[in-house]
Amino acid sequence: MIHSFLISTLLTLAAVVHSYPAQYPKITVHDLTSRNAVQLESRQERPVSFEFHASGANSTHEFVQDALQGLESYFEESDNCLKEMITISVLDLTIASFIGKGVAKSSVKPIFSQLKEKISSLSMVHGTTMQLCGNSRTSEHTVGITIDTSGDATATEKIQRAWGRGECAEVSGLVTSTLEISIEEAAVAETTQV
Repeated sequence: MIHSFLISTLLTLAAVVHSYPAQYPKITVHDLTSRNAVQLESRQERPVSFEFHASGANSTHEFVQDALQGLESYFEESDNCLKEMITISVLDLTIASFIGKGVAKSSVKPIFSQLKEKISSLSMVHGTTMQLCGNSRTSEHTVGITIDTSGDATATEKIQRAWGRGECAEVSGLVTSTLEISIEEAAVAETTQV
């Protein structure tokens, strides 16, 4: 059952990523999400500050953009609404993401758009992390995306697991800044189990 789920997940992701270069034939997708749904009773759109950290230039810059676009499309699919933690591994590239259940799907596009734009302007993707965490946020209201091109999937998993616990991941980079993004989310007290 898990094997068939991973195959269907892989096919879904492969369909939405619009032209992976031929030198990247093997894509592995890991879904680490628990299966509890949260219904957003009342949502509010508000600007929030994401931490952004980046280091190291990378020749696979164009491919990273394609992979991020595929991951964004994957999260936006209505069938994938229960997914929180998704990891994509292609050769030495790993992208790990976490989107808490209290964050509305309508927030996926602005989050990924800002990340792709920032990466494009810097051309730095070796160790890139963008996270919204801390300040009394629980895991339901934590969001993060981390990119590693060194082939160290353990590092990205450690970061992703911190988000799953509602904690900020310890990351560093040559470029550290904040990204102001408007997202739609429910207050912590307003999330209810379905």
